[in-house]
Amino acid sequence: MKIFSFTLVLCLLTLISQAQERNIKKKPKRPDNYIHMYGLRVGMDVSRSFQHLWNKGNRYGTEFSFDMELFPNFYPVVETGWEKLKIRQDYLDYSSAGSYTRIGFDYNMLVAENKKDRDIIYIGLRYGFNLANQEVKSFHVPNYWGDFNSSFPRQNYSAQWVEAVLGIKGEIFKNFFLGWSVRGRQKVGQKNFDLPHVYFDPGYGRAEKNFVFDFSYSIYYNFAIRFRKHKMPLQ
Repeated sequence: MKIFSFTLVLCLLTLISQAQERNIKKKPKRPDNYIHMYGLRVGMDVSRSFQHLWNKGNRYGTEFSFDMELFPNFYPVVETGWEKLKIRQDYLDYSSAGSYTRIGFDYNMLVAENKKDRDIIYIGLRYGFNLANQEVKSFHVPNYWGDFNSSFPRQNYSAQWVEAVLGIKGEIFKNFFLGWSVRGRQKVGQKNFDLPHVYFDPGYGRAEKNFVFDFSYSIYYNFAIRFRKHKMPLQ
């Protein structure tokens, strides 16, 4: 009986020792579930070149964006570009062009399942402003007493707005991303003229509207340079 008891205790001690050894070899639990992106991500909005397909007039432009992870899930963003609108009809020859900049941030709402995750779904806020000019090269007004033809010289103007953003950025290859966003813009300031009124705001849209919707489709490349070290990297 004593031999049996001693053997049982020895077996239990062996099992406990093996279990402790397995726990020591087991990888520690991942300390956080943040999606980390090292370096600077540079993007180009490819939809700006095809706006004439869904907007009035010949509207086109170029836009670039820059974002990086400042804190977990928090990405400061700068978007800057140039747009031009031309309307040529029998009674009007109008053009407007200018540059614009938006400054704000994105907040990621996804969690990481492993350290390779880079896809994000985000909400964001922006403050935007532009510097632009418009010109009416000619306009025609039919009248009973005789048609009226005239023009307006180039005029400089500016506008400011805020916008809310909902979007996705997904990694398709290493450091290459595709993404789209939906945006709602609210005008907060506009320089205008008695004649002619400002018709188009680069970076915003139709100037006479105080609120507009827009969307974008972009490609990105992440220059994966570690500007700082994460204290709690994914395992």
